[in-house]
Amino acid sequence: MNLINPSQIAVVLVEPTQPGNVGAAARALDNMGVSDFRLVKPCHYFHAEARMFSMNARYLLHQAKTYDTLDEAVADRHLIIGTTAREREKIKKLSGLHNISGLLESVTPETNIAIVFGPEQSGLRNEHINLCNEWIYIPTFGKSSSLNLSQAVLVTLYEFSKLYNISPNQQEQTISPASSSSIEGMKEHLFEILNETDYLHRSSKENVWSSFSDIIGRAKPDERDVRMIRGFFNRIQVTLKKQKTDKNKED
Repeated sequence: MNLINPSQIAVVLVEPTQPGNVGAAARALDNMGVSDFRLVKPCHYFHAEARMFSMNARYLLHQAKTYDTLDEAVADRHLIIGTTAREREKIKKLSGLHNISGLLESVTPETNIAIVFGPEQSGLRNEHINLCNEWIYIPTFGKSSSLNLSQAVLVTLYEFSKLYNISPNQQEQTISPASSSSIEGMKEHLFEILNETDYLHRSSKENVWSSFSDIIGRAKPDERDVRMIRGFFNRIQVTLKKQKTDKNKED
């Protein structure tokens, strides 16, 4: 199975009529790591609605390339994949989206790919069909066989992403593990509370320290976890101090 890089993919929207769909499609490209966004005779794609739906992918609206014809938009592409919601007489070979690995068997790192989506109401016309060398459809199981344009873009790119030669972004990778000094500071903080509650008078400090170290070692907390736990500890200490003050007043 050949793998591809998202930089090989260009998404082409032909004559989109709704700014919101263009904006939402831009967000789908951004989600799936694709940055080559091409528009053929688009609506006002930098409309406020498009900007709202694009969210953090507004930069793609700024850098989108516009063309007068699909021919111009795919001139530098080798594999041009058209999308459709129904069978057509002119389309001899139609593949389900779940079978795209078969379409990419001959793809190399030098192959430029275009995925082409037609207008919301009518889909691609005959002159567009003639420019595509492969066709795909998204299987559906309800009464409606067609998806919203931006939904179709997202689902299609998600299936392509399964063949990416890069790993997906993971939020966990951006969180720093807690440093040794942070961990030791948290332990010391805990023992301040244990001393204040007289717990260590009944237990061995060494055993408690060893047990707590083992728990922390297995939990592998990050810096955010340590800050949260120490926040709990601070609150406990404030409460203990208040209780002690109130008791002294009563005496």
